[in-house]
Amino acid sequence: MLKKIFVIIGLLAFTGFANAESRLQQIQESGKLRVGTTGDWNPMSMKDASTNSYVGFDIDVVTQLAQDMGVELELVPTDWKSIVAGITSDKYDYQ
Repeated sequence: MLKKIFVIIGLLAFTGFANAESRLQQIQESGKLRVGTTGDWNPMSMKDASTNSYVGFDIDVVTQLAQDMGVELELVPTDWKSIVAGITSDKYDYQ
């Protein structure tokens, strides 16, 4: 229960209060949490060239978040200049 509260608080902080409930519902209904990441911000999010996968603190956190929510995690590559636009254009749910 406590984990779900943290999920809701996090979504409220990043998607805005008015849209948070519908965003949470969309994530639950789709079964997928889409997270935008640049993969170039050590130690938060780095792309490991040898495995072609993302590693870092942010990746660990969103992996656990998706697991706690019971949804699949989809990491969406992005860059710094368009990271906010990705949220507003519904490219991903969280950054």
